[in-house]
Amino acid sequence: MDLFTHALFPYLFGNYFKKRKEEITAFVIGGIAPDFDIFLLLIQYLYPTFFLITHRGITHSIFFGFFTGVIVLYLASSNSIKKRVQKYIHFEPVFSRRNIVYAFAGIIFHLALDYSTTGGVPLFYPFDATRYSAELFFYTDIYLTIVSLIMVIYLFRKPFQTRAITKFLIILLLISGGLGALRFTEKSSAEQFFHDVSIKSFPTMDPFNWYAQKEESTKIEIYEYNGLKGTSQYNDTFQRLNVISGGDGLDNALRLADELPQLKMFRWRAHSVAVNASYSNETWSLEYYDPIQKVQMRGISGTFRRAGARFGSLMINVTGNKAVAQ
Repeated sequence: MDLFTHALFPYLFGNYFKKRKEEITAFVIGGIAPDFDIFLLLIQYLYPTFFLITHRGITHSIFFGFFTGVIVLYLASSNSIKKRVQKYIHFEPVFSRRNIVYAFAGIIFHLALDYSTTGGVPLFYPFDATRYSAELFFYTDIYLTIVSLIMVIYLFRKPFQTRAITKFLIILLLISGGLGALRFTEKSSAEQFFHDVSIKSFPTMDPFNWYAQKEESTKIEIYEYNGLKGTSQYNDTFQRLNVISGGDGLDNALRLADELPQLKMFRWRAHSVAVNASYSNETWSLEYYDPIQKVQMRGISGTFRRAGARFGSLMINVTGNKAVAQ
């Protein structure tokens, strides 16, 4: 979900139940705190590791989310940061045991919203690195984002509108609930269309368009289902291991690549993984990619396509006994 929705839900609920300003502030801080993980991305780039130091990684678990909320609330309560922020918005963070509870409640709100989106969150990390997801919404829902942004702008210009708070909360609940119900219905229709329990469906930005994936031992099949037409308009098959040009030592190259933390992180993020392998000049070039993300790039051009391609694939070169991620 987007930052506006993450902040708006705790703000509206806190005001609706007439909580104190410092409690609402802690609630909102908890609602946005997990997304401060963007500041950790440089660590992952400089020192690759499988410690889930990535977006929607370590801070998006119940265990580490709690400590993230505590840290962000503590920093926000410092006079230097508080005074800077108070120049622009009414901001009243107070570091106390009671407010830590409200910050943690905001964390739970955040995780619940991100759980509803594709990819999900590692709720029980570090005890379990599995990502849990309802696979209902896309990473962000454009309709919900627009509504949340309009409400945030209005409340920023006209704060403390009690009637507006109640109306906005009802509207936001109706829209998010309606969109969720629509997507749940369309997801069910997509799964019923293929009559195959092994097929998993994944959302797109359009609530009526869904990608369906079937994994087999040697291949991955991707379908696109349109709920308005009730048809599957696109399908493609990806070999799990596609050897473009052969050579010696492929098994060893794959083993060495699997030891890299970059590949472990890529596998963790991906819906599924396929490999294109080519051999030249005593070097194996291995392209690991997510078939779902590959088909999502169809019809997208320019900067967004290049950015998506980098996120949806990983190049690894293996020469002898040395594997290097590009």
